[in-house]
Amino acid sequence: MKKCFIAGIFLLSASLSFAQLKGNVELYGGAFMFNETSGINGPETVYKSASISAGVSGGVYFKDTIGLKAYLDFLIPLSFAATPNGGMEITQNEYDFLLGMDEFFGVVFKVIKTERLTVPIMAGFHGKLFFSTISDYFTTAVNSGIGLGIGAEYALNKNWYILARVNGSFDFLGFSIKTPTRNNSSGNEQTGFDMALIRTWGIAPHLGIGFRF
Repeated sequence: MKKCFIAGIFLLSASLSFAQLKGNVELYGGAFMFNETSGINGPETVYKSASISAGVSGGVYFKDTIGLKAYLDFLIPLSFAATPNGGMEITQNEYDFLLGMDEFFGVVFKVIKTERLTVPIMAGFHGKLFFSTISDYFTTAVNSGIGLGIGAEYALNKNWYILARVNGSFDFLGFSIKTPTRNNSSGNEQTGFDMALIRTWGIAPHLGIGFRF
C-alpha cells in the first residue's frame, strides 16, 4: 500500500511538471555570412561566404522564461571564395556543388516578457557543415564552436507570433573529409581527412513566424 502511495505521488508530480512545460516551433528565412581562417600555425586558407537560408527551430521552456532551444538552417551560397596562403582565389564559379547546414543548440532565457513583446537571448553549442564538389572531389567540412543569439517576438494572438533575430557564432575547431567522385579519373582514389584549429566568425539574421503551445 505504501509503495503504491509513493508511486502515485511520483506520477502526480511528474504529470504536474510536464503540464507546466511550454514550447514553440518556428519557421524562418534569412541570410548567413561567415569568414573563416583555417590552418593556424601553418599554411592558412581564408574562406568567405554569403548565403540565403531557410530554417526551423523548436524550444521547450521549464519555467516560462528559461528553456532549451535548437535551430537547423539550410544554406544556399550566393557567393563563396577560398584563398589559400600565397595562392590565387578560388571563386564559386569553379565549384560544381555547394550546400551548407547550420546547427545551434543551447539554453534560452526570456529577458523581456510582456503581453505582446518577448525578447529571448540564447547561448550554446554551434556547428556548421559545408558540402562542396571541385576537381573531382567531394568535400564535407565540419566546424564547431559556440553561438549567441538575441531576438524579438511580437504576439499576434495567444499562440502565433512574428519574429526577428540575429544569431552569431565563433567556431574554433574544424575537420574535413575529401572523397573522390565517380568522375575522378586521376587514379588517386584515397580519401583525405584533415583537422585544424580555425577562426570562423558567422552572423545570421532571421525573419519568421512562430507558434507557442
